[in-house]
Amino acid sequence: MATIEDFRYVINLWKNFEIPTTVRREIDIDINADKIITVAGVRRSGKTSLIFQCITDLLNSGIKKDNIIYVNFENERLIGTKATDLDNLLIAHNMAFAPEQGIIYLFLDEIQIVENWDKWVRKIYDLHKHRIVITGSSSELLSIEIATTLAGRNLSYIVYPFSFREFIKAKGIKEEKEDLKYSAKRGLVLKELDEFLEYGSFPEVTLTKDDGRKMELLSSYFDAIFFRDIVKRYKLRETGDLSVFLRILASNYAVYFSSSKAYNYFSSVGLKVSRKTILNFLEYAKSVFFAAILEQYSKSPKKRFARQQKTYVIDIGLSKLFGDVDKGRALENAVFIELLRHKKIGESIYYLKLKSGKEVDFIVKGKITELLQVSYDVSSSEARKRETSALVEAAKTFGLSDCKVITYDYENEETLDDLKIKFVPFWIWAL
Repeated sequence: MATIEDFRYVINLWKNFEIPTTVRREIDIDINADKIITVAGVRRSGKTSLIFQCITDLLNSGIKKDNIIYVNFENERLIGTKATDLDNLLIAHNMAFAPEQGIIYLFLDEIQIVENWDKWVRKIYDLHKHRIVITGSSSELLSIEIATTLAGRNLSYIVYPFSFREFIKAKGIKEEKEDLKYSAKRGLVLKELDEFLEYGSFPEVTLTKDDGRKMELLSSYFDAIFFRDIVKRYKLRETGDLSVFLRILASNYAVYFSSSKAYNYFSSVGLKVSRKTILNFLEYAKSVFFAAILEQYSKSPKKRFARQQKTYVIDIGLSKLFGDVDKGRALENAVFIELLRHKKIGESIYYLKLKSGKEVDFIVKGKITELLQVSYDVSSSEARKRETSALVEAAKTFGLSDCKVITYDYENEETLDDLKIKFVPFWIWAL
């Protein structure tokens, strides 16, 4: 239970808090929309920094701090908070601040910790006196159940670790890509891309220069996701098997997922884990944004569900904890996360398996259909032929006249069987 005194303590922390200067995220939240704003994403991806960005924009627009409430429910004074306690938050705010007439902006960080939080949020929203932004390290904030509970009252955003564009800006590179293409700084961008593909792009990791410290941070993130976001949330008692599974998942990114292979691996090391449990583990990993799933394309939803999926890790740095990073698969992983980041409403992303057995890494279905192949090195004609043959076959199937191959740094354009194929370096594509 969180009392008025508990919330007074937290509100006074906010009253004396100086908002830090952070790298500006390229996420535009419509803070004045008459909706409950839900912001979800993997732990340490920058959700709180995004909130501070919103608050800074409000302050710069003339909104007084007295009309802004920020609470992080991971504060130790708020452990065990329930929805029935949350009215105490508003009481404590009025005791500490002198809000002006008008809208109160309410920022509730890591709200998923609070039992039945959605019912209280809906009640406050229906009073039409608040603008509400909630964040959490769980896809539960974006789930069908929550959308149903909020009854169309919410706008949802997902925060990923830095995009490559945000990454190089954080590194102090501010030139536009056209300028970078023809300057000596191209080498500097490629150096940063190497780091991006090896250590990932969690904001704090990105801004840390020491490689050892980067690994310490990544290890602490893994532990927090493991213990606080999965074990605690799902009330798991036996954690050893889950730990092994997450290590497998982190190491085997941009590959097919097979519960049977995972089952066989567990058996080979003397662990008895059912396939049902393995599939539950996968759902847990997805729910906290540790991993993302890519389905095979099919017009039939039933067939998509039945066919083999591919798994990707939300940040490649989590993979580096358990072994060397494969640059080719890391590049494919980076492309997929970038596609998710910019996915529009109504768009769907799949991989494509052709009748010939060949495969296209990504097909984006929306208003237009886009084919993307990913290949780290296509400098040889043999490599280009291998990558483009699947694209030619797929383009004929879908009646397309152009497509792309995302590379590390090879740039060119070819025409094969009337199909225009652009070879685009990842850093240019992502910028």
